[in-house]
Amino acid sequence: MGLLWSFICRFPKINYICKPLNSVYMLKENYIKIYEDSFIRNWSKPALYDYLSKKRMTYGEMAAAIMRLHTLFRELHIQEGEKIALIGKNSSAWAIVFLAVNTYGGVIVPILDEFNPVDIVHILKHSEARLLFADEDIARKIDTTGISGLTGIVSLNGFSVLKEHDGSELQKIHDTLDGIIRKKYKSGYKPSHIRFAKRSNAELAMISYTSGTTSFTKGVMLSYNNLAGNVVFGIRNYRELGVKLERSLCVLPLAHTYGLAFSLLVHLAEGAEVTFLGKIPSPRIVTEACQAVRPNLLFFVPLILEKIYQAQIRPLIQKPAIAAALRIPLLNTLIYRAIGRKVYKALGGRAEDIIVGGAALNPEVEAFFYKTRLPFLVGYGLTECAPLVSYIHHPLFVPTSVGKALPNLMQVKILKERSHDNIGEIVVKGENVMMGYYKDPEATKKAFTADGWLRTGDLGEIDRDGNIYIKGRSKTLLLGPSGENIYPEAIESKLANMPYVAECLVVQNGGGRLEGWVYPDYDAMKEAGLEPDRAEELMRQNLVSLNQNLARYEQLNTIRIASEPFPKTPKRTIKRYQAEELIRQNQPEQVS
Repeated sequence: MGLLWSFICRFPKINYICKPLNSVYMLKENYIKIYEDSFIRNWSKPALYDYLSKKRMTYGEMAAAIMRLHTLFRELHIQEGEKIALIGKNSSAWAIVFLAVNTYGGVIVPILDEFNPVDIVHILKHSEARLLFADEDIARKIDTTGISGLTGIVSLNGFSVLKEHDGSELQKIHDTLDGIIRKKYKSGYKPSHIRFAKRSNAELAMISYTSGTTSFTKGVMLSYNNLAGNVVFGIRNYRELGVKLERSLCVLPLAHTYGLAFSLLVHLAEGAEVTFLGKIPSPRIVTEACQAVRPNLLFFVPLILEKIYQAQIRPLIQKPAIAAALRIPLLNTLIYRAIGRKVYKALGGRAEDIIVGGAALNPEVEAFFYKTRLPFLVGYGLTECAPLVSYIHHPLFVPTSVGKALPNLMQVKILKERSHDNIGEIVVKGENVMMGYYKDPEATKKAFTADGWLRTGDLGEIDRDGNIYIKGRSKTLLLGPSGENIYPEAIESKLANMPYVAECLVVQNGGGRLEGWVYPDYDAMKEAGLEPDRAEELMRQNLVSLNQNLARYEQLNTIRIASEPFPKTPKRTIKRYQAEELIRQNQPEQVS
């Protein structure tokens, strides 16, 4: 019995919502202590770099900036566990505020800078934020006067006070900080002065308000242990692989947990320098920055690789001579390898892994890059897991999969509705699983099974080797005329690769027929000398070609042309629930 219990205890069990059902397992590594130790150990090394302004900050300078904010919080009588909100573009200032709140023992509320002013105000109210740090252009657009308990707004562009609410004395306290700090640290702030908050990993660290593709915003409660689970995995994994983390290029929005955990937190825990791009990541800008920074790891959403493929590679391989050469055995291998080396060099030439996550990678793009031997892999996660669920180092990556469950950290299984099916809902347990949804016990209860597994809402299967395959969203699954399961994402990935398709969505109309909705790539049409009014004709051709490559029950009845791009999340994936609502309200021209 003792041996059995020891074996069981090797597997992490964590579910803060259903405590009677699962014992709470905590990592031995304390999240706050990780950064306390890193700042002391790496004091004189470069830590943060803003690519646009060319400003660099050492770990010691970052620690001093964090200490200054700790002093502000104390003077404002902000208590451990109280919420501080943060909204702005990726920058050194953003990282400093995030870590200052973390290491003070407060609860950070990062807000995506693409949220509209109404949603931002709602989040500030719902989270009960005591203080807001914001980019000045965003702060000007929001009215915070009616938010009870909010002290005011501090600028991310220099940490000046932008707005003070009545009675808070925020400006007065802000103006006294230099004197307080000089008095306390007469000979300057040194590594020996670092004393961060002593907080248990079990406590709430962050509330992440998601902007999902299938539902409205919820506040995901993440503990220090959830954040530590991702950080500790990153550190252990790359140390075991012999990868020394020296430089990170922060391309993804830090208010999203994927970019936050791996572009920022893992690297700062290891003493690496983090560079903030500060621009919209177009293929040209990303490749220029990669060549300048030469990062050890790259973290992308699929859109970045897909744009590189569509803009730079597809036109090349569609040239008659290259297309013919790619049909010749051995010669095609040499061409694929040459393209892979060229792309790898364009991305800095040092990346041990190019990790793609946040959404599904287009199968055509994935298959092509796999042939080139580009060291990429596709991982899987969600905000509710802060975010990582599965990963595997690129030499072991199996195409169309999303890796394997994180060893000793996460468990994954499939809930099958019918015993003979391989596909079912993916459910997970482990260190990274959230505490629940803030102020929403009903949604929290629905998010977990009776025995404490988190429902991801994703459909998938797991092979004998433990590789996980995502098939679609349970909320978007459609039924064919004879009860066949139809995964619209699979059809969309094929439609998206048709000529002159910029964006697409597959829906089922009231009669049960499948429709494709397309926003045409008018820029590509213009480059090809085609007028916009040719879009209908081109989509008609696409419809015929597409249906030839689909099962009968998957075939589209029509393609409809959307008048404008679909609404998207910050990861640039289409917000299905909003897009489908727009579809119901507008009936663009049909192509059949």
